[in-house]
Amino acid sequence: MEKDSYYYYCKAEAYRQENQLETAIKYYLKSALMEEHFKTYARLYECYFARKQFDLANYFLTRSYQKNSNNEKVAFQYAMYLIQEKETASAKKILAGILKKNPTYKHAKLEFHKLEIQQKYQKLIQFLEEIKADYKRFLGAKSLHLLACYLFGFHMELLHIKPSFEAYKPDKEAQVYELHDLKIWDFLAGFQRWIELKYACKLTQSWSNILRFHTEYEEEAFDLFYQELYFYYQNGIFIECEEANVTAKDSSCYRAENIQIYGQDIAQITFKNPQCHHEFYQQLWKVLTMIKIRPYLMTGEKSLTQTNIFLRGYIDAYNRSHQEEPAQTFFPGFEKWVNQKERFKVYRPWHKIYLFITSNEEDAFDLFYADLEEYLKIDTIADID
Repeated sequence: MEKDSYYYYCKAEAYRQENQLETAIKYYLKSALMEEHFKTYARLYECYFARKQFDLANYFLTRSYQKNSNNEKVAFQYAMYLIQEKETASAKKILAGILKKNPTYKHAKLEFHKLEIQQKYQKLIQFLEEIKADYKRFLGAKSLHLLACYLFGFHMELLHIKPSFEAYKPDKEAQVYELHDLKIWDFLAGFQRWIELKYACKLTQSWSNILRFHTEYEEEAFDLFYQELYFYYQNGIFIECEEANVTAKDSSCYRAENIQIYGQDIAQITFKNPQCHHEFYQQLWKVLTMIKIRPYLMTGEKSLTQTNIFLRGYIDAYNRSHQEEPAQTFFPGFEKWVNQKERFKVYRPWHKIYLFITSNEEDAFDLFYADLEEYLKIDTIADID
């Protein structure tokens, strides 16, 4: 038999099947020197990969793809290499090409789906990583409970952007979130369902409560959330949740221009301070009213700390979505007024003052609202039976 490239390729195959990879590589290289072929390069990739010589493996995988980009297996392997190199746009294009020719290619379909999920939520993950890296600035402490409260406040502001819920449709909701590029509710709804399944939770509990139940401390729960978050995101897990049936009555609870809570209207109010003559402060007051009337629904408990974190998330979300405007803060002058009222020599944040001069979170919560209503010269909100 003539010792051509095919002869050496066959010889290499025999050695590879015997797991004699070093000898197999020698004959594959001889074959490739006589005649280049994508299969030869693909085998060299597999041999070097098995020997954990990844630089050489990736070199020959690239050569194999360059020789024949139409081979589905090689194209898929090359796409996986590109994903590893963070070249996700190119990888996604290759995977799309594979699926166009062969829609039943299961692994390509799975990886393409993972890339879509990762691309969709990339900015949200970056935002959550920003919180993790600087949790003291965002939350004040390393606490999953506070993180969940902050994210709920952040999401609440997104709801205010909607002109109306009367024509509620998922595609309209998606357009709203595009203003922020943070599809936070969509992501966490799927994350919630996955956590319920993973931890076999049959009770109605939030993802944060489930993770807190399986840890001893808030710091540990915070770390566990990020571990689960990365696994969920990086593996492209996404569980479609049932679409909520939002009625006109239910939706009015969250409408920015005319919020209702269990039938009670929160009408527009007039602020005497000219600095508060902005739609943002109308929205902020309505949210504060909702928290006061239903603190357990809004923040989980009657707590000034959690109210502060919720508001921090709400204000951050507003400022991120209105970057063309000057940044908004809590009611202007209120913190200075509280410091002067309590005659503190050292200037302190308003929430810390109330926690310092009261005995517990509930008393601090009540005193905060009493002072805020006095400062803004607003009649006390009547409780709902």
